[in-house]
Amino acid sequence: MSEKRNLAIRSWALSEIFILILAVFAFSFFISDSVSAKMELQFDFDALDINDLSGLTSSPPTSSVGTGSSSSVKKHPVPEDGNFTPEDGNSTEGGNSTEGGNLITSIFGGTFFLKDASKNIILGGVPAHLLSGLAYAGVAAGVTYMVAGFLGASNAQAKAASYAVALGAGIARFGYLQATGVEGQKVFAQEFFTKLGFANAQNAFLWGIGIAVVAFVLLYKDTSTEKITFECLPWEAPLGGKNCEVCNEDENQPCSEYRCKSLGQACDIVNKGTSDEECVWVNPNDVVPPKITPWDDPLTEGHRYTNHDQLPPSLGAKIVRGPDECIQAFTPLQFGIFTDEPAQCKIDIVPNTGSEEGVFDAMEYYFGDNFFAYNHTEQLSLPSPESLKNTLNGTDNPEIPTDGIYNFYVRCRDANGNFNVQEFVFQMCVDPSPDTTPPVIVDTSIVSGSYVSYGIDEVDVNFYVNEPADCRWDIESKDFDEMTNSMECSSEIYEINTRQLYTCSSTLTGIMDRQDNDYYVRCKDQPTRPDNERNVNVQSYEYVLKGSQPLDIIDLGPNETIFGSTGSVEVELYVETSNGAEEGKAICYFSNTGDEGSYVAMFETDSFEHRQLLQLTEGDYTYYYRCVDAGGNSAEDSVDFRVEVDEEPPQVTRAYRELDGLKVVTNEDARCVYGLNSCNYVFDEGLKMIYSNPLIKTSHYAEWDFGTTYYIKCRDDYGNEPAPSACSLIASASNVR
Repeated sequence: MSEKRNLAIRSWALSEIFILILAVFAFSFFISDSVSAKMELQFDFDALDINDLSGLTSSPPTSSVGTGSSSSVKKHPVPEDGNFTPEDGNSTEGGNSTEGGNLITSIFGGTFFLKDASKNIILGGVPAHLLSGLAYAGVAAGVTYMVAGFLGASNAQAKAASYAVALGAGIARFGYLQATGVEGQKVFAQEFFTKLGFANAQNAFLWGIGIAVVAFVLLYKDTSTEKITFECLPWEAPLGGKNCEVCNEDENQPCSEYRCKSLGQACDIVNKGTSDEECVWVNPNDVVPPKITPWDDPLTEGHRYTNHDQLPPSLGAKIVRGPDECIQAFTPLQFGIFTDEPAQCKIDIVPNTGSEEGVFDAMEYYFGDNFFAYNHTEQLSLPSPESLKNTLNGTDNPEIPTDGIYNFYVRCRDANGNFNVQEFVFQMCVDPSPDTTPPVIVDTSIVSGSYVSYGIDEVDVNFYVNEPADCRWDIESKDFDEMTNSMECSSEIYEINTRQLYTCSSTLTGIMDRQDNDYYVRCKDQPTRPDNERNVNVQSYEYVLKGSQPLDIIDLGPNETIFGSTGSVEVELYVETSNGAEEGKAICYFSNTGDEGSYVAMFETDSFEHRQLLQLTEGDYTYYYRCVDAGGNSAEDSVDFRVEVDEEPPQVTRAYRELDGLKVVTNEDARCVYGLNSCNYVFDEGLKMIYSNPLIKTSHYAEWDFGTTYYIKCRDDYGNEPAPSACSLIASASNVR
């Protein structure tokens, strides 16, 4: 409601400003003559040599607004002697004369002229017209800014409106004066402004309105600053189960458990494993919220719960350290809850009351995550009361306790949307005693002992500290004040990251290849306090980065023709790496295009040997390899090979008697067997023929037995063989057919 009300107020203010623009223009133009007659600016030239101004004359306004047409505008001739007598009969002699006295000219309506007799052009009118336009602009801007502020417009709106009105009024007035000119004289750009219609007061007025509106649109920028917080959380199904039955309506696609549960938190499959599986709303009449109980397992060691009875009727639990002490400031505290049914839980530092659904959604943070589960874990790191007071610096913020006593309000909601109206409250206090503990570096963005790419001499590293601090580093372990390299650190308690730690960033330089590089870090806490009240590390945090050497690919394949007997052939890609950060250990990727984003990790990798099996059809192939080690060193190479498919069994090209044996020659490497009765036998059950030379697998021998018939079958290396009832050759001692 407040947003709509503010929008209405802004719209009303802008409309009032627009009306004001019209009023200012109307006021300016319709009183221009009377103003010009009354408001004059006198220039005192007593101290000047008036003879030097012999060409300078003056006249009153050249404009008169009455009918609104250019034909009604009165043109005033300029006397040859430079003295002008207005229509009211009052002579300007002695006042506007070029012979001594004061030179008088009207800024709002009059003009002074510098006459060039040879060209008969009034050049001197331009400055006066500019002055008149500026005067109109100034008055219009001042009035607009004042009224806009009174009407509730923002500072940006008021400024834009005043600038726009000033520009429109000034240009309209200048153009009008230039267009009307002086009878019998040429005025600078008079023809230009006349063609645009500025000689007509109404047209000039409309020109000014248009210019002002365009200027306002270009100048006004509605800006605001808002703090936006976003979280990347898993998608969650809607509450309840009113849409569960939708999953059963598709006759062509059975309802899976995944599809069922995506329709609602309370949807589930019944009759699992049978032909009557259905997705139904489980327990649709459930109106009981989850029961919350403190969970001991995740509680940080050395802490305990008190008053941890089950809710209801308990209002919550208190977390204490030791017997009955407050927890330490800037120290991670982990605690948890479990519920009697799967539930989604939230936690907030601000209590809110009510039973409507929006009360749960309005709570600020999820308790650990947004899953519906039985167990939930949360971790906090709370600041000391003193540091919190220093940060607030007197600012009144009742939501943030500065006495060190915290209440965290918890609600849990089940799959049907039922949540505990009465909040479960965790209470804890933070030790208010003065901080005497130096900062602790908890973690780093790059793990100490990690390798660095070959040839890289500097690396950006983040150090995560348990409290706001100033940190420095050096290549030797020194006192904090003697360390020469500073870091950019989070110095305010609200600059905590998602891990509830404070970040210090720096660039570590001087990294040497092929050796360990040692760095030492020390921190001093409470950046806003005097040095004598701050705690500093007396022992350095040791941090190591290891230099490396280039990674090499020393072997890869396949680099030959691959044969197979089926439509798709099994091909093994392989790579061997050496050197690098860990003596060749790397992760290798392959791609059939080499394009960025197309590389896939090999199945066997993270070693110095890397393999991947593929099923490829016949053709020529190029595969690209990219390997990366722990230091970020990379090596790339590619391999070309061909896949050929052989689906035909071996053919017998010759068969004859050689000495006391039957010799059979095949057209490819093969293994041959024979039977003595028919071709209808299993290949592996046949009598094996032998090789006379194991290195030559195309020559096969069997003992020659006159009168015996040999039913021979041959199988190649790819498994191709004759049909079960066929032979490669039938041979006998008397003939071969």
